[in-house]
Amino acid sequence: MDNSKVKVWSKNIQDASNENILSSLQEDSFQRNWLVMNFVRQISNAQGPLSISLDGPWGSGKTFFVKQAKMLIENVGSDDEFWKKFCVDLDKEEVARIHDIIPVYYDAWQNDNDTDPILSVIYSIVENEEIKARAGIPKKIDSEKLKEALGNILCLAVDIGINPLAAKVLKSIKSFGDSWTSPELFNAYEKQQKANKGLRSAIEKFFIDISESYCLNKTEQELNRKKIIIFIDELDRCRPDFAVRLLERVKHYADLPNVIFVMSTNLTELQYMIRNVYGGGFDAARYLDRFFDIHMVLPEIQDDIIFSYFKIFSNRKNESILRAIVRYFKMSLREIFRYMKWYRMVELYENSRLRGECYNGWCFCIYYVFPYMIALKLIDLSRYQLFVSGDPREASRFASFIIEIMSDSTIKTFFPDKDDEPEMKKENLVEEITTVLTTLWHDKNVLNAADESYENAGMEIRRSFGHDMINQLSLVVN
Repeated sequence: MDNSKVKVWSKNIQDASNENILSSLQEDSFQRNWLVMNFVRQISNAQGPLSISLDGPWGSGKTFFVKQAKMLIENVGSDDEFWKKFCVDLDKEEVARIHDIIPVYYDAWQNDNDTDPILSVIYSIVENEEIKARAGIPKKIDSEKLKEALGNILCLAVDIGINPLAAKVLKSIKSFGDSWTSPELFNAYEKQQKANKGLRSAIEKFFIDISESYCLNKTEQELNRKKIIIFIDELDRCRPDFAVRLLERVKHYADLPNVIFVMSTNLTELQYMIRNVYGGGFDAARYLDRFFDIHMVLPEIQDDIIFSYFKIFSNRKNESILRAIVRYFKMSLREIFRYMKWYRMVELYENSRLRGECYNGWCFCIYYVFPYMIALKLIDLSRYQLFVSGDPREASRFASFIIEIMSDSTIKTFFPDKDDEPEMKKENLVEEITTVLTTLWHDKNVLNAADESYENAGMEIRRSFGHDMINQLSLVVN
């Protein structure tokens, strides 16, 4: 194993740079290499026009997955030993089909301040150096030719009002609205319809020009084999109006032969965004079916894979507790890494000045209560606020969870007098831990008036422990 590649991951695991993408494939970090290969094989068989939704929860690794797929497409047929080994199961026909794919990556979230989505996508293609100089293709795309095509598209876009300049045109038209006759209105409508058709034709020619640039022999048969696949990522993180317009523009102007769109998104969140634009009663699911021909679901990465490869909580005294909390809250990949960063930043440590039962009480707080608080604040702020205010239901939830992960020896340390029959023991422990939390969150009815603490045979809980934990988390917000 190349240790330098591991160091890249440990520095910033979430950075989907080319270096990290390659490292993730070389190490099969997510144990998804087989899935990436299968996905690329399937889209190489697909025929455009086609629009695919790649559904997955936030933080499930969609960006890494589509960038892995793009990198595989770009390196099929490479002489590099890694790629030879990676593609060893592909036959010649499969290699040829994949090699005929022209991949494009477009980050919708990074571009949602652009005026119009379809123009933004096209401009990003014009400026994409990887497209202009793909490995193994001797003829470079003529960037000036593409920019000329873009200029033509922008001029046509003005006529239909999807460009900033169109605002002036429309304003001037409206100023003469009262004096217009019916024929004039019809002529204006006819002009707009022609502009719509002209824009679609210009965009189609734009994509054909790209495909021709990848043809070695310039034959019609070779051109028909070329497919442009545009990976549109982070659609569910865009402004709602931009996401909706992107879907509509793609359908109206880029639903073209040999053009395939793969939109990685969280469909649940996307439906919510659509209802935000069109109203709460709008049938967002049926609306999306107009745009997506095929729905694919990206399986979530198993937490054991994340823990073992990235060693997120390794060398932590409470590693098993942190893992259990991640599982309990069903954290996504992105949430796990945020939780890790939060925990490391605000972590509380053992206090050597404390002794005996008081030391045990502090350890119970920093190894069990505090990591749970961090997760609550990250995942559900309203539940966190209930928890630290002493809500009985939230206290009981924590107690029921924590006794399932505590070892028998730990239970004997903290609660030595709860050695009853199993079912009674569990019930008594839930009650005892709930009382402990009540102490932390300032219920004077359970405190010793003299020292403001609660004691049992195994540990002492001071009111100040609760203050310390809340204060430690006070600056961190989701």
